Amino acid sequence: MKLRVTVSALSLCAIAGIAAAQPANDMCANAQVLTGAGTYQGRTTAATNDGVSQFCSSSTSPDVWYSYTATAANAGQSMIIDTCATTSGLDTVMTAYTGSCAGPQLSCNDNTSGCGTGTQSRLTIALTVGQTYIIRVCGKNGTTGSFVLTVAITQPPPPTTLGPDVIVGDVSDAASWGTVGAISAYSYGTTSCNVGDTNVRWIANTNEHPVIGQNLYRLKGGRFELIGASWLKHGFTALTQNLCATCSGQGGVVLGVGCSDPYVSSLNGDQGRLGPRSHVNATTGFYPYPFTAPGAGYMVPPAAAPTIGRRLQVLTADVAPAQNAGARYFAECQYITSDDAQYVAASTNQARNGLNNMSWRESSFNASNTATMVGNTVRQQTALMAWRQVDPSVTVQNFDYVIPTVVGANTIDFVARFWVATKVTDNGNGTFTYRYVVQNLNSDRNASGFALPTVRATASNPYYHGVTCHSGESTDMNAPWVFAGASGISWATPQTFAQNPNTSAIRWTTSATFEVTTNTAPTTGSATLSFFKPVAGQPDTLTLAGLTVPGNGACPSDFNADGTVDFFDYLDFVSAFSSSDTSADFNHSGTVDLFDYLDFVSAFSTGC
Repeated sequence: MKLRVTVSALSLCAIAGIAAAQPANDMCANAQVLTGAGTYQGRTTAATNDGVSQFCSSSTSPDVWYSYTATAANAGQSMIIDTCATTSGLDTVMTAYTGSCAGPQLSCNDNTSGCGTGTQSRLTIALTVGQTYIIRVCGKNGTTGSFVLTVAITQPPPPTTLGPDVIVGDVSDAASWGTVGAISAYSYGTTSCNVGDTNVRWIANTNEHPVIGQNLYRLKGGRFELIGASWLKHGFTALTQNLCATCSGQGGVVLGVGCSDPYVSSLNGDQGRLGPRSHVNATTGFYPYPFTAPGAGYMVPPAAAPTIGRRLQVLTADVAPAQNAGARYFAECQYITSDDAQYVAASTNQARNGLNNMSWRESSFNASNTATMVGNTVRQQTALMAWRQVDPSVTVQNFDYVIPTVVGANTIDFVARFWVATKVTDNGNGTFTYRYVVQNLNSDRNASGFALPTVRATASNPYYHGVTCHSGESTDMNAPWVFAGASGISWATPQTFAQNPNTSAIRWTTSATFEVTTNTAPTTGSATLSFFKPVAGQPDTLTLAGLTVPGNGACPSDFNADGTVDFFDYLDFVSAFSSSDTSADFNHSGTVDLFDYLDFVSAFSTGC
């Protein structure tokens, strides 16, 4: 008997064999050497995973590797490496490391507008002669495919003025002030650094000095929440230390170039220097002075309550070790000052300096509820990144908008930012729990609504948690948001800005945690954030594209899964319901009862 194999079949086998072969640079140890500027064809199809991206998504995606060692000819040059020429549709993520496959990580990029599309990535690396750079390329969220890598070696542009640029160089120490009733008070020390090339104004008894906010987050049972916040410490004079760079020696009414200025925790907990957050426009850095002036809708008390007033307040039960086994805590601090926030970069014609002035550090609490510091400060990051560091399945994304604002005689294009952290848990029973933390970094418009895409899904177990305002700030700011799950999944403030400007919006440097369980698996989609403060001529919402959100899933009333909703689905459901079969647990409550029947009939009557 002879076996006939056609040429077409052989061709198909050959193609399949090629597709199945691992790329030669699949492992970091076999990274392809980049010989310089040019175009390189690559693919992640059939690749494995042996690397991570610490602060970009897709750490577990199949990846391939490249390396480049800077020579003497590269002195003063930069390497621009991108996947802009990719036409396969692969959404790429790139990460750069120095020295070896193990890092340290230099930078990473998921999506860049520089390619003219939101799905490709680009890195710019300032080259150091003799340094080896390792480049990881992968597809987003496990996707694979081919890509085109383009490498350019360029001279750096002329140096630009960085303008005032104050950051939190260190979250230095913690102070525990005591407990009153169910509330304990704390403060965290901060050391500021001027990483720009211009002095930062630091003038006491005016509105030309920084204000410093302190937050405390808790990670417990997979839930990340802001559990406490302080009023704002007002700066008063700057020292000339050298934490981040070599100080110029200028201090007092300015924080000199390269200089650092420490405020220990006792100073940041000094009640007499703590003013309300709600007076401050974090987008522009403006606030009225003196800060004890009355605010709209509430009155700042002339004196702080003993022990806990104005300081970072938390429920003692939220930090007591006996009630929080396995919990971890993260202190987050932020500086806001007007000359930093209002600096306009010539390269972008935008004010963006307010985006880098937040840092975090882990904190711990002992049986006496005393706070101490753990590990090192992570500079210029939101504390949401701490959740991502502990749990790599968490994604953290930023969403910016530009708001033209009149400041004096000028109109400045300010960039304001919201952060969103996402975690999805497969519950193993056909349901998924979606957790989101939405943080307002510096938006004066604040947020009043968070809505997931409308899907055919049964929503259950909705959850909301916001920060508690205190010490004279309006108690309306603590009102829980209202959940709606009948037609879409959303949360919103109980009142609009017009109804009550002091209601519980997500205000600058605070966050809210949202959770919901659905019977549909996750997909990539867009959520919507609603602005609290209306601004004439500006959108009322911000689209949060690229989030992990509940998918539509199968049509739930197609009970027999034949692709058609008809009377046979009804008969099959009634049969299962009559015998208390678990498949009739339509609302996934764990019990087959009348509510399952009512929910099925409701879905069936709508055709899905």
